[in-house]
Amino acid sequence: SVRTISEERETRGILQRQVMWRGSLKFLKSCRLRQCSTAARAPSSFLPGVLGGAVAGAGAAACVLTLKKDPLSEALERMPDKVILVRHGESEGNADHTLYRTKADNLIELTEKGSEQALRAGERIKKIIGDDKVHMFISPFQRTLQTARNARRAFEDQILHTSVTPQIREQEFGNLQGKDFKRFRQEQNAVGRLYYRFPTGESGCDVYDRTKSWWEHTVMRINERPKSERCDAVVVITHGLTMRLILMQLNGWSPHTFHTIWNADNCAIYILRKDLSKYGNSPYILSKEGDLINSSTTVMVKLKTGEKKALLLKDYLTIPQPRTMQHDFVAQMLRQQHGIDPSTVEHIDFFGGKFSKYM
Repeated sequence: SVRTISEERETRGILQRQVMWRGSLKFLKSCRLRQCSTAARAPSSFLPGVLGGAVAGAGAAACVLTLKKDPLSEALERMPDKVILVRHGESEGNADHTLYRTKADNLIELTEKGSEQALRAGERIKKIIGDDKVHMFISPFQRTLQTARNARRAFEDQILHTSVTPQIREQEFGNLQGKDFKRFRQEQNAVGRLYYRFPTGESGCDVYDRTKSWWEHTVMRINERPKSERCDAVVVITHGLTMRLILMQLNGWSPHTFHTIWNADNCAIYILRKDLSKYGNSPYILSKEGDLINSSTTVMVKLKTGEKKALLLKDYLTIPQPRTMQHDFVAQMLRQQHGIDPSTVEHIDFFGGKFSKYM
């Protein structure tokens, strides 16, 4: 009969909506939604979207659903608010480059000037951190230990813990007692600081690997330790190359960009502030409160006249990423730095003519 057919259709509709209901709940659970409370019976229109039509009858159990926080997001929120990178003060080796032939690199100490620089750096750090609780990481070399000894006087009572950490030591240059170090440096300049490995020593990539391991397994988990007081700021007393490699992995610098970065001055301070809007697992951005990072590279500029000019391009880091694709932006920089009319520029080779095979 017509009535029987109508009832069958209604029954099938109810069954289909029940399937939709179960499927929707399963979907919500997979999205880390959980039921946090159950209210009185309510009409099906209470639930929006696909759930609204899935409930038959006069009413259904109404659920208040809330989004469960991602564990990674919670971990990022617990990370320190700032990380402060500090290069050691002037060392005996900075003042006398021949000292490495007679004294082990790890035993080289601060000069009197370097000791004063460390005291002033401590005062700067105190202004930056205010009353924050601090965890200090220090390279085990004498010049960094002595820098930390002087700097920490300004905020000693705020230090929760101090870790002397070999992973952030200076690059191992190998046995430097002979006269070959000058030749090794020349080879390094030809190959690149990141790739060249000193005989019986390390390459820049080796330092990058151990520095990255330290950051991911120690700094990112500093506030995950059970029964430990929250650390608001991390202060790292280390070396110029190590500082550059920390910034390289945090900012996704290419090897080419890395090679444009100048070494930090003695007791220079770089400040990294937490910014949860930053993409990736290390939510830190370089703050302008600290010292500026100098960067430069030589570019080969081909003019429409056919003339080629090798020009020093300063402030390379200010170029938006991907930097080697920003022809118009760099053309304007060339106008400011060298007085070249951008309309006369045909091509800019960011690698200074080293890789011109397919130009």
